Amino acid sequence: MTKFGHFLAGLSVLSLAGFADCQIIIGEYFNATFNQQYFHQVSSSTPVTYFYRRTSSESSAVRVTVSSTAASEEDPILVIIKRQRSVLSWQIPLLLEERYRYCTTSRTLCPMSNYEPSEGQSSARNGLFRALNGEEFFVEILTRSNKPIAFSLLTMVYPQFQQTGTNASFKLTTSPAEPQYIQYNMPPVISLSNPVAVRLGISTRTSGWTDRYQTVTTQGAIEVTRNDFNGSFYIVVLVKPHDRDCEDAQNMFALMRYRRRGSHSAVPNQQSRTKTVLITVVGSLAQEGYILATLLPIGLFMLFFVVSLVLLQTSCRGWNTIICGDAANIWLPTKEGTWVMARAFERSVTGRTIPSMWDPTNYKKSHILSMVRRLRPNSGAFNTADQKLTILPDGQAKMETVAEQNESSTDDGPVSVNLTSIVDLVDTYAPTSSNDTLLRMSNFNKISSKKLTQTSSEYSCTLMVVFLFYSLPVFQLVLTHQALLLVTGNEDLCFYNFSCANRVGILSDFNHIISNIGYVLLGILFLVIVRRRAMYTAKLRLKVADIDDYGIPSQLGLFYGMGLALVMEGFMSACYHVCPSYNNFQFDTSFMYLIAGLLILKLYHGRHPDILPRSYVAYMLFAGFIFVALVGVVSKNRIYWIVFSVFHGLTTIAIGLQLFFVGYLELGTTAFLASWKIYRCSRCRCPDVPWSRVILASLITLINLGFVIAGPLLRPWDFATHLLFILQGNLIVYAGFYATMKIINKEEKISRATCLYFLLGTPAWLVGMYYFTHSLSNWEVSAAVSREGNKECFFFNFYDEHDVWHMLSAFGLFFTFMMLLTLDDDLATVSREKISVF
Repeated sequence: MTKFGHFLAGLSVLSLAGFADCQIIIGEYFNATFNQQYFHQVSSSTPVTYFYRRTSSESSAVRVTVSSTAASEEDPILVIIKRQRSVLSWQIPLLLEERYRYCTTSRTLCPMSNYEPSEGQSSARNGLFRALNGEEFFVEILTRSNKPIAFSLLTMVYPQFQQTGTNASFKLTTSPAEPQYIQYNMPPVISLSNPVAVRLGISTRTSGWTDRYQTVTTQGAIEVTRNDFNGSFYIVVLVKPHDRDCEDAQNMFALMRYRRRGSHSAVPNQQSRTKTVLITVVGSLAQEGYILATLLPIGLFMLFFVVSLVLLQTSCRGWNTIICGDAANIWLPTKEGTWVMARAFERSVTGRTIPSMWDPTNYKKSHILSMVRRLRPNSGAFNTADQKLTILPDGQAKMETVAEQNESSTDDGPVSVNLTSIVDLVDTYAPTSSNDTLLRMSNFNKISSKKLTQTSSEYSCTLMVVFLFYSLPVFQLVLTHQALLLVTGNEDLCFYNFSCANRVGILSDFNHIISNIGYVLLGILFLVIVRRRAMYTAKLRLKVADIDDYGIPSQLGLFYGMGLALVMEGFMSACYHVCPSYNNFQFDTSFMYLIAGLLILKLYHGRHPDILPRSYVAYMLFAGFIFVALVGVVSKNRIYWIVFSVFHGLTTIAIGLQLFFVGYLELGTTAFLASWKIYRCSRCRCPDVPWSRVILASLITLINLGFVIAGPLLRPWDFATHLLFILQGNLIVYAGFYATMKIINKEEKISRATCLYFLLGTPAWLVGMYYFTHSLSNWEVSAAVSREGNKECFFFNFYDEHDVWHMLSAFGLFFTFMMLLTLDDDLATVSREKISVF
């Protein structure tokens, strides 16, 4: 370049805030050298210009650092970098967000080769770039101050700017005023579909910014494919000047509170906010690994599905009959046609035989007793010794005198029984005194079985309607959030475990979605098993007319509801994991509340068949749970915890009284005064309630009061999880009490099949809960703090601890359902007049 050219390069057009006109000023000019630091002064009359030249062989980046402690907000200096295709400028001191001041700043200039035009651009421009012999650029320092301001300039070649390799690792030192840039070029061994994961290990709070960016405290990870950036991309690390974005200000209420407290006054120099960052680029799972890892849970649950159907010993023709609902053509399983292993599990734990519930002959004796009990007068014993009760093969009862029927009974003909010969036997199984404190199922079962069946069947139908109207907006919302993340690149929107978030298509966290397949498949399997039992019961009803007088009311509609809720939990959990955040956590917990509530309802309804609310009442109650959880999640207020705990305590007292007095005193609003009068007339004596009622009421009251006290004081988890644990705690206590009462009751037995489901379900729950406690992400805190718990995949290099929780909890729920389904099979052939209530 000529001297005249050098002179022109030293001219600057200075236009700063506060100038009324523009000035052309001739300042100092220097031919500068890379990697050499310059110390000069600048004033309004003497701007300084540095000229740098690079040869074409130098393709690395350049880093420009300018520092000035003498510059102030009233008299700043302006740094301008003029390049072939761009101009970059900033001022010193650098004010970020009009509050944070920095006197040392750095900028990175990418190689000009990165700006070369593509093949589609004009040949003239291509020729222009080919004619360039390296690069020339100018660094100009300007100010409006009349007083000279000292500064320093250092322009360094940055050979570490470009990185490559599948396991590249490099350290950076950065600050809010000195962002760091790294260009990573994917090696050819990485195919178009195989991603790499950019992992940041950071000493303190920092933030990354690119087309896809995250706010990070100590660690973060971003998955990038070759298709995203054509095999080459920049890694930009920028330190935030404050901690606000790393604090808990993610929901709108917390953010509004923070802004009301915020101040825009300037703060002292922040030069000490310098951070060290370790960046590692590692190769992720290949496409073949994705396919294998995806098929793993599907194959595992499908194998379990098929094996379970085989163990049920039902042929394809039999399944077709069951699905079609043709009860007349169904063959009930017989003892001879059952495998030895299956017959072994039909015994009790102590080896006692449990009569087959599908054998009609096992209902004969109980059938006769129930007929006598029903036909017997309300008072006194039978006085007609010549009367006979004839039980016909179709289950009908006929009263005759001895003179009217002299034929002998056979196995195929009517069965004639003298009433006087069994009346004492009937009295043995039914309370004969008004002071008998042992309640029986017959005392509670006042509603017809047809009405109970109709009420329970509403649960599955209503649940399907609820799911359809609930799920459609959910699908739309989560897909919108996922699309927003991909369009904006803001990965703070969703709280993934970014260290183990495997992207497939538009789904950023596919592994947490596919791991929910177990809920769906095992829920369908349970529905098939319940359908099989329902059709067998319908066939048995054709052979035993009064089957509703025996055993615990099955009310299979509740079991259908439980199976459907399990399937729906799989879909809703998958929707939540499309973009997990505090906005949509209720999608994941809603059907958890339903499952826990239905389990409690079925377990309690087993011994109290008439206490079954209509489906819309029950679901309205569950909707109340969801609403309470929603308000608790949004507010995050201790006062709300206290108010809820007070309400919870009062409800606990009411439920405790109900459990204690049900069947002995009426606690309804209309009958309370009447019950109180009876209580006073009995000289203030409490009814003689069995000790089991005292234990149950005490256990339920104690565990709920524990939640009442611990909730607002400790707040050990988020409010939605707290509410879920309340339901689960009550379920565990009542289930344990129920099983204990069956064990100590000599007339009842627990089958080996039920124990097997318990033994299979318990480790699934325990190991699953162990992995559930590994908090890999947490939307209760900020996105940056949430990433502190992120961990890498450990199972097939595709699934993390939460994925394993999904799989194990699916098994745990299925075995829990099966345990509840078979818990009272030993009472199937027992008259309800002999079944205790507890």
